[in-house]
Amino acid sequence: VGGADPQGCRRACGTPVGCSNVAYPRLVLALLPPGLRGLMLAVVLAALMSSLASIFASAGALFTLDVYQRLRPRA
Repeated sequence: VGGADPQGCRRACGTPVGCSNVAYPRLVLALLPPGLRGLMLAVVLAALMSSLASIFASAGALFTLDVYQRLRPRA
């Protein structure tokens, strides 16, 4: 998607700096049949949910170890 020059990128994706943020979705839409498109969407969403779950678990552990123990030392 796009090209080496800013004009080619602007024609292909609308931005002169690059098209890397739209390359994967365009590739999936152009090459995969509808059933596999849904599967790829499910895979991407599952990876996103997994990353968010680990971030929230880490934040909860940090809160418990740092903040809650200072508020309630005997807990």
